[in-house]
Amino acid sequence: MKARQFADAVSSVYQSYHMDPDYTVNSERIKEAHIIVQDTRMEIMSLLSAGTLTDAKVELLIKKVGKCLMIIQSFYSNTNWVEMNGGTPYLDFGSLATLQLMQIASTDEATCNSCDDRSSALRLGSCDSNLLVTDRLTSGYWYGQNHSPKPSADPASVKGKCSHGGLRDSGKDTPATGGINKETTDRNLSPHSHLHPQASEAAIQATVEFFIHSTSGILTDIDQDKILNLFGLQRKSRTSLGFAIDVSGSMSNDIAHVKAVLSKRVNEERVGTIEPSKYVLATFNDPESLTTVASTVDGDEMIRWLDALSVSGGGDCPEYAISGLLAAIELSELNSVIIVATDADAKDTYNAATAVGAANAKGIKVEFLLTGSCSRRRRYVPLRHKRDLATFQSIAGGTGGTVYRIGSSELPTILDKLLEESFTPSTSVMDYFVQTTSEGHSMDVYVDSEIDSLVITISGPYSLTEASLADPTGTVDIFSTGNATRSYSSSSITMTIQNPTPGTWVLTRSAIRQWEVNINVYSDLDIDFQLIETDDSGIYYVSNRNPIIGENYTLAVEVYNLNSAASSFAMNILDEDGTVTVTAPINITFLPSITTGYTSIEIPSTNFYVQLSGIDQNGYQFKRMVGTLVTPVAVDLFVQPIYGNLAIGTPQDVTYTLRNLGDTTETYTVTIVDDKGRVLSPSSRLHSVNAGKNITGTFQLSSIVELEYITYTVSVNVHGSSIVLQSTTYTAMFTGPFCSSVMASPKCNQAIAESSNCSTFTWSATAVFSFDVWIFQVADDVTVTIDGVDSTRLHINGNCCVRNFTVNASPSTGSGCQVSQLVTTSTSYELVVNDNSKDDDEDIYLTEDTGTNIGLIVGVLLGVGVLVLAVTGLLKYVSRKTDAVKEDGVIEFKDETHADTSQRTRFDPKLLDPKSLQYHNDVNVISA
Repeated sequence: MKARQFADAVSSVYQSYHMDPDYTVNSERIKEAHIIVQDTRMEIMSLLSAGTLTDAKVELLIKKVGKCLMIIQSFYSNTNWVEMNGGTPYLDFGSLATLQLMQIASTDEATCNSCDDRSSALRLGSCDSNLLVTDRLTSGYWYGQNHSPKPSADPASVKGKCSHGGLRDSGKDTPATGGINKETTDRNLSPHSHLHPQASEAAIQATVEFFIHSTSGILTDIDQDKILNLFGLQRKSRTSLGFAIDVSGSMSNDIAHVKAVLSKRVNEERVGTIEPSKYVLATFNDPESLTTVASTVDGDEMIRWLDALSVSGGGDCPEYAISGLLAAIELSELNSVIIVATDADAKDTYNAATAVGAANAKGIKVEFLLTGSCSRRRRYVPLRHKRDLATFQSIAGGTGGTVYRIGSSELPTILDKLLEESFTPSTSVMDYFVQTTSEGHSMDVYVDSEIDSLVITISGPYSLTEASLADPTGTVDIFSTGNATRSYSSSSITMTIQNPTPGTWVLTRSAIRQWEVNINVYSDLDIDFQLIETDDSGIYYVSNRNPIIGENYTLAVEVYNLNSAASSFAMNILDEDGTVTVTAPINITFLPSITTGYTSIEIPSTNFYVQLSGIDQNGYQFKRMVGTLVTPVAVDLFVQPIYGNLAIGTPQDVTYTLRNLGDTTETYTVTIVDDKGRVLSPSSRLHSVNAGKNITGTFQLSSIVELEYITYTVSVNVHGSSIVLQSTTYTAMFTGPFCSSVMASPKCNQAIAESSNCSTFTWSATAVFSFDVWIFQVADDVTVTIDGVDSTRLHINGNCCVRNFTVNASPSTGSGCQVSQLVTTSTSYELVVNDNSKDDDEDIYLTEDTGTNIGLIVGVLLGVGVLVLAVTGLLKYVSRKTDAVKEDGVIEFKDETHADTSQRTRFDPKLLDPKSLQYHNDVNVISA
């Protein structure tokens, strides 16, 4: 499901607009926020009702939904609604059906009494009753926001406009002192923190109603296939298996290996439990015009394509590898893997940033198998991000992939292992390390009770006899049994042990040679992590960029299928060689659907891995690590999102801010690329930025095509280098007029609509347009009137004999818009959705005739303070596994009503005590 994308969208809006009171609903900008939600809601409904949901459209919808949810939920934490109405949502806020909000306090009206906001006083509730207004809306003023400053008051006065409040609001010391925000549970940050639970309750219900309210929900009347697409509830696995293969003449020795291994793997995938929904095969050569790409859902056809591959040309060595990769990305599904096989450097390195942006837009990981280069010897260095072959490394690093430099004879083994790891969901990384020649010859391997199979890969030995493995009893001759195998190929030994005995195994080398050891296990026990940033107001959000060297972050770890009897947990930071540089104790919290832990770190100057260790329920040590290498950088790039629509024919600025956080002046290249060629020249800019300084720049986009969706990526690299340090990808829409409609009354019952007296029952609806309506046309038997106050609205009335209506409206000049509305409830049906994380006979059932007919997982930023997972019981499971389902998720509310059906949570600030985030020199600091 796309829960994480929704959460990221909300977080992105907050990061971009947390100083704008129109988005945070501060400074009594309540009506302005309401209008933004209304306008964006109309855009969302127009997108949902217009044609197929393409990937670009889904991406745009998610961002617009995130914008609405951030504002809606800010309403509950920053206004006085909760003080007046508790946990009941105010459904008129942001609704298209709302003509007039409840009264808002006047600009000269005092709304709060001053209160003592010292910590000791706040703990006693000194600000709990500071509000003066109880029959109209107000919100607090936050000093430093972009406009609408807090009205001045006599310093001696004890009354005035309410402050936002909290340690970071310097305006809280002017009348009225104190504050009313409910963003967090910390009194020092939120003077009305005692009402945070009620704000949460109201925000969750408002989120649900935003989607499925019977008359105004954005999913009302949207067909189920679009809902499945939008929320990632596909009926089968939608990941594709993609390859981009060099077919130049120099690949003649490698191509046979590629065909054999891929044919074998495709056959295995077709009959296995994980069948790709699509196969993609791209080939590239020189010149670029020889690039080809095709896709198929038929595994037999894929095998025929592989068998038919032939090689030719490519005499000048560099090939158009990025061209082949881009072609494969275009046809690949979301969250897929593409494997690039070549023996040459890339000729089209200038397209590296484009490839990263295109891959990230679809969540695609790119793996490179390099059997040579134009100027370098072949050598095998697995599972490492190397600093040579910078273009391939940049793309792999930017998409979560890896560059493998191997010999031609090693290609079958490595490719087969790579495919197995990419398409086997139960594989976990246990450990990785480099054993130098100066270190001891014995290495401990800790096998825990949750491991079904142990795979040890050693790079460096010259023969199979140079490595031995002893089980916990000291028995060395384990490979004579049927449960253990080992093999040797090109300086690499692979040992596989089925059902290994828990305990400490010992790996021993007999020759003084450096080893690189990778230990993978087949196990349900696994971990993931995210880095959490804290802004100036004490609000937490998930970082979506490379971390900044020397800055403090919170490391949030998620553990899947960890027995609650496990103990003695530690978070380990490993360098690129697998050496533990820092270890710190971490508290793990066990909850019904997720297990999490948090610790504070200072980002080091070198790349690192994250590993969790502890003692399992049977007393055996366990280790699990995330195989993604974290790359700290000394530059930050912030790209201002475009949350509105782009005007046709008018250049639109894309604004970015570049910060040099290093110690010396650096020259950077900032580049923008898009998928439709809508970037106006120049598409790159050169900036020399002094240490500790920042600079702002702009690019421009323009199009004359209505309803065109473009995906653009802005990236930065050191001038002269192709390694991308930071990048941001967004989707935007060029649009003309748009419109939508909302029922102003309940829909007609299907039985009434089909009866002979249908004309005695009536309905009403409102059509809303992005322009003042000058003229309209309607062919149905309904009455239509233009609203007497707001000429962007048409009121439509009819009886239940009319099943639907269509209205065309136009402004005084320019093109208009057509809106349609179904006014009867549809017939009941049952939709079965296969969930691939469950057994074949375990399905999700959605029944439309119930009040909870749509499954939602939505990441929300509660009053820009808390990420929540508003799972409202809309998914009904016939049965479910007890193991955690590894689906993307976000933060959840831990109660039966809002259960996390995905069982994968990203980050829960409710479990994170801000006062505990102290940085010490002994345990919780990661130093370079």
